[in-house]
Amino acid sequence: MTTLINNNNNQNNEIIHFTSLGYGELRLAKKYSTKDILDDLFQTEGGLIIVDGNGEEVFPDDDKNYNLVSNKTYTIVSEKDLDSDTDESDDEDETHNHNHEEDNEKHEHEHEHEHEHEHEHEHHQHEHKGCCNTGSHHEHDDNEDSCCSKPHNATKSEQKRIQNSQNGFNKLLKMREARINMISKLYKRKYPEIFELREEYFDKDFIEPIKQYKKTQNQEDLLKVLTKLTETRIYSFKIFTMEFCTKLLEEIENFKNTGLPTARPNSMNNYGAVLDEMGFTDFFKQLREEYLSLFTSILFKDYNGDNLNSHHAFAVQYKMDKEKELGFHYDESDVTVNLCLGSVFTGGSLYFKGILDKPETHDEYFEFKHIPGVALIHIGVHRHGALGLTSGERTNLILWLRNSNITDHQQQSESKLE
Repeated sequence: MTTLINNNNNQNNEIIHFTSLGYGELRLAKKYSTKDILDDLFQTEGGLIIVDGNGEEVFPDDDKNYNLVSNKTYTIVSEKDLDSDTDESDDEDETHNHNHEEDNEKHEHEHEHEHEHEHEHEHHQHEHKGCCNTGSHHEHDDNEDSCCSKPHNATKSEQKRIQNSQNGFNKLLKMREARINMISKLYKRKYPEIFELREEYFDKDFIEPIKQYKKTQNQEDLLKVLTKLTETRIYSFKIFTMEFCTKLLEEIENFKNTGLPTARPNSMNNYGAVLDEMGFTDFFKQLREEYLSLFTSILFKDYNGDNLNSHHAFAVQYKMDKEKELGFHYDESDVTVNLCLGSVFTGGSLYFKGILDKPETHDEYFEFKHIPGVALIHIGVHRHGALGLTSGERTNLILWLRNSNITDHQQQSESKLE
């Protein structure tokens, strides 16, 4: 029988921050920070090493518990990964030495083959651009396939690097699966009913035009949902009722208070939650396929809006004593939906400064003040940031919508811009 969590237990507030080199970060209640659970969450296959902020290794007691200090950061290292890094470094040294010995022999033919070699190198880079990028693991993909393969002309060291990249990608998937399994077993939902998308959750200004459009097939009926804010295709609209937004916000807080494994929502935000891992995957898949795709297929066809087959759903949180703002960046998405859930705050406006691949728009400056219950929809590579809060706290629901079969868009999650 599954044991449920008492969300009022003071021990749940004793949170440990773990970081794993190359495999992301995690917040976890101290009571869950045992060797067996950490082995599973970080997929260390029994070779778990924990290092504190002073670089000292922390050892478990006889019961496999660690004497960890709340609100401190510890680094998780896998012995297997260390061995893999060492082997790769040895291979690189061996390749370098071998190439150095052959330098004199090749020197007389260098100019003859120079352009041919450069072309081959560029082709190799193109083949593997973004392949199994571990920075791109924050998405839910309906058609997840392995992306890496060994090119026929790759050297032994190149093949090993590609294999290590594939292994790292697979490890990230297993880590995500371990978090989802632990959460599904132990998390007691506050509002179980909101994990299933129902028409009653929609604001009437969202659902009524959609119903009318399905009868008439007139795009003008559908687009009544949206208010166009800029010529660069930023739109505002309401999706859900405020009652639903409040329940979703309370559900996120309820989850965070359990101390169950909470991954960073993306590479730039430190605080929030991945809603797909909480159990909302089917909810947002249905929202994407049956509702949002109606709009994206019309408005953003040139950004794969008519073929968005994957999503990453997460919440980001800003507080005066933690994270007040977000730097200038673009998203790892083709299309982004950004919905303010609440609660009470001043400041924190979103600003936009042109679309990444359209230099003629880079002089743009548009600022939007968040309103609880109001969402924005925009092109993912529309460069933007969040100004600092001046009081209170704010939580937003973010949906990154993507065509997962396209790899020539941005590959790093929330790429920071200077």
